[in-house]
Amino acid sequence: MHEKFQKILNEIKTSQKRVEILSVDDKVLLACKKNLFINWDSLSGVIIENTGGIIIDNWIRFYGAGKLNILERNNIMPFEELVIAEDILGGLFILLTNNNIGYFAPDCLEVEDMELSSGQFLYWCLHGNTDMFYADYRWQNWKEDVAKLNYDNGIAFYPFLFAKAESLEKRMRKEIPISEIISIELKS
Repeated sequence: MHEKFQKILNEIKTSQKRVEILSVDDKVLLACKKNLFINWDSLSGVIIENTGGIIIDNWIRFYGAGKLNILERNNIMPFEELVIAEDILGGLFILLTNNNIGYFAPDCLEVEDMELSSGQFLYWCLHGNTDMFYADYRWQNWKEDVAKLNYDNGIAFYPFLFAKAESLEKRMRKEIPISEIISIELKS
């Protein structure tokens, strides 16, 4: 087992959050090795090589070589940089050219530099205050609702998060394919 992956597993064990590691699909991994020009010893490379994806609190999804296929997910993205994770709202976490993580926010449809390296970002997802980060977008009973989500789906709001509305609770919510949510955001 790769030393960096063992460190990731140790961080997962000490996390207070619900974490699910998906299994690797060998065909997807082979395609990733052929088509992704990344440093396979980097944190992103180690996650892709050793997981089919990582899901944290049923909310944040790191892409891997399996059900959360990094190649398929990035095929719908217009970004030159590699998108390494998503949230269920259609927010995207992008590996920027300065090696920081950028967040494509579904409320303003812009990429914001989080000023975190990929290692710091993973640590924040596992141990940080993600509840505060998403406080404006979590509704009553969100934990129960997102626990039922399929890996390929997200939660769409109407009016959309980038549109004005009275409150989050007054917006309609619906589970739809995450690719549709991202497509709507990217066309807006």
